Amino acid sequence: MDKRLLSPEAQAFIRQHEQDDVARLMLQKGKYPYLPLPEIVTQIKARQKAAGKLPSWYHMEGIIFPAPVAVEQASSEVAAKYKAGLYGGGRALDLTGGMGVDSYFLAQQFARLTYVEPNPALAEIARHNFAVLGQGNIDVNVAAAEVFLANNDTPYDLIYLDPDRRPAKQRVISFADSEPDLPALLPQLLRFGRNIMVKASPMLDISLAIKQLTTVAAVVILAIGNEVKELLFLLGKAPAQTIKIKSVNITAKGEDIFAFAYQEKDQEACPTGPVSHYLYEPNAAIMKSGGFRTLCQRYGLIKLHRHTHLFTAAKEVNGFPGRVFKVVANVGYNKKQLAPYIQGSKANISVRNFPDNPQQIKQKLHLADGGNTYLFGYRDFNLKLRLVVGEKVTQ
Repeated sequence: MDKRLLSPEAQAFIRQHEQDDVARLMLQKGKYPYLPLPEIVTQIKARQKAAGKLPSWYHMEGIIFPAPVAVEQASSEVAAKYKAGLYGGGRALDLTGGMGVDSYFLAQQFARLTYVEPNPALAEIARHNFAVLGQGNIDVNVAAAEVFLANNDTPYDLIYLDPDRRPAKQRVISFADSEPDLPALLPQLLRFGRNIMVKASPMLDISLAIKQLTTVAAVVILAIGNEVKELLFLLGKAPAQTIKIKSVNITAKGEDIFAFAYQEKDQEACPTGPVSHYLYEPNAAIMKSGGFRTLCQRYGLIKLHRHTHLFTAAKEVNGFPGRVFKVVANVGYNKKQLAPYIQGSKANISVRNFPDNPQQIKQKLHLADGGNTYLFGYRDFNLKLRLVVGEKVTQ
């Protein structure tokens, strides 16, 4: 950590120029010979990424941010607070400390937390920030997760891990694509941890992960603003008879929660049928969960096609975890049938199980984005391509 960044001059410069174009700032390096401008520019880049993601850190005087990529990889404040609310107790261990966001919020729920990070520079920044934030119950250790566990003899109420993507991998579909090697570490994790929480990429295959981790008790699919941000695998000491799948969508209005048993996914699918008076679009967390059969049963819905994840019912159901639309029209995929129902040639377009994307639909039907009309392209239960015109229902 470059301590020159903590000088009053450097801190004032960062605040004054935090919205500036960093490339242009670097061209002015000669104007500020008394400042470590390359390091300041890195801070400004990182702060720009942290402004909406970590507001409490962003507004705290004296916080030093690591490289922008570390900020990108860190949990958001909303996600970290949610995870911290799942457990509490005496001792917790964060084996993949990184920037320290998860450690900081978890430490507020435990008497003591141990932060472990193999990168000394990152660990030094985290140590500094914990002190600035006044979180004095965190012990910082510079070590790889495997090395720390090999020398550990302390039991923990919670062990938390956020495995990183292996350098050669573009996408993370399995824990085999990440490091540390979680399946290999599992015996030691189960030995020392009463509970284990694993954060994973939204791209991860949930069924494969459950097989790899063997003692999964619950899976949380965490979406923020209807975008899936994290998968959380909650492990106990022994295999669970029933694994709970919980989809959580956090919005400005609160949390939409939908839970079901993982074993229900393999049972009989939803009934399919034509569009009725209302159209239902589940939130992104439910889409990832695959709990469509339970969704149909719980809310009395019919699916438009086995692979079309849109639902319908003759009446409006309250509390549906997603968007609800009153059906104005259900027409074929052509401009002539659609024209009477589109005002001003504008619509908000979505597709499900449909060959064309929204941009292609706009071009083909000569539409623009916007307005209060919603248009869904879908394949129906008879395999025909259809368009639903809807008005959004506020619940």
